[in-house]
Amino acid sequence: MAGRTLRFLVSLLAVAGLIAAGACGSGAEEFPRVVTLGKGEVFPAIVNDSVAVGENRMVLSLTGVDDELVRDADVSLRFFDLNGGTEEKFSADARFVPIELSYIDEQAPEPEPTQAGTSGVYVANVTFDRAGEWGLKAAVTTADGRQLEEAPFRFNVLEDSSEPGIGDEAPGSVQPTLATVGSVEEIDSSYPARPHMHDITIAEALERDKPVVVAFATPAYCRTRMCAPVMDTIMDPLYERYHDRATFIHVEPYVLRDLRAGFVQNPVPATREWGIQSEPWVFVVGRDGRIAGKYQGPIALDEVESVLQGALG
Repeated sequence: MAGRTLRFLVSLLAVAGLIAAGACGSGAEEFPRVVTLGKGEVFPAIVNDSVAVGENRMVLSLTGVDDELVRDADVSLRFFDLNGGTEEKFSADARFVPIELSYIDEQAPEPEPTQAGTSGVYVANVTFDRAGEWGLKAAVTTADGRQLEEAPFRFNVLEDSSEPGIGDEAPGSVQPTLATVGSVEEIDSSYPARPHMHDITIAEALERDKPVVVAFATPAYCRTRMCAPVMDTIMDPLYERYHDRATFIHVEPYVLRDLRAGFVQNPVPATREWGIQSEPWVFVVGRDGRIAGKYQGPIALDEVESVLQGALG
């Protein structure tokens, strides 16, 4: 299951255009447009929907020659500006973030969490100073001490991402809440449902003098099977610890009525307003209404909690 999930995520890259198709610059031939299995010992791929100028939480999958996820490795990343040369700009260590995949099976006599295997990604916080083609080299040392052949590849950095960037104003969406629907099940595929995360609009929350944590996730219909775990391991613990000091909002990114009728992913207005292209996503918004943290896919609790604590002051 983990291999299929990673292959699905990698296929998103072609749609998003992250694996660059531009011409090679001087000396940049060592950074291939696509890393091919069998040409090295590890196959790295960017999981992010997009990478843009400014701060990024860069998410990588690492797959071995056996098409299995490389877990718990020490990973060091080096980044090269390929816009006219091959200058090494900076380096960063990447941490492994594991995840237990699951989803809510609404077709069961009683909806229940269904386990769907395990997966994981490598995460590094990096900042790009300009758009264009960049190269990456990943030095990987496995948990048993084996050093894998360094894997170079290239990718595009955009001027702007479709979703809000760090420091951008959070969109003031007016999504359906308990006050505007007949039951929470119309706007929440969780089981049990989380009515406490559906009692206020994002627009209303932004008017309060509190940080806001927004999750775009569909626990029953998440194609990556990561939404339910993110709600369970990120949103629920943070709500328990900080609900009196911050506002927590869950948004189903697609119209549930359409999903339940025929698995049609019809984005709700808030999904379009936030530029969301996949799920799950978690955003931390500061008291100033600007994005303080953004997280896609597998997330470690301490990543979000540290930013939320900073927003709380």
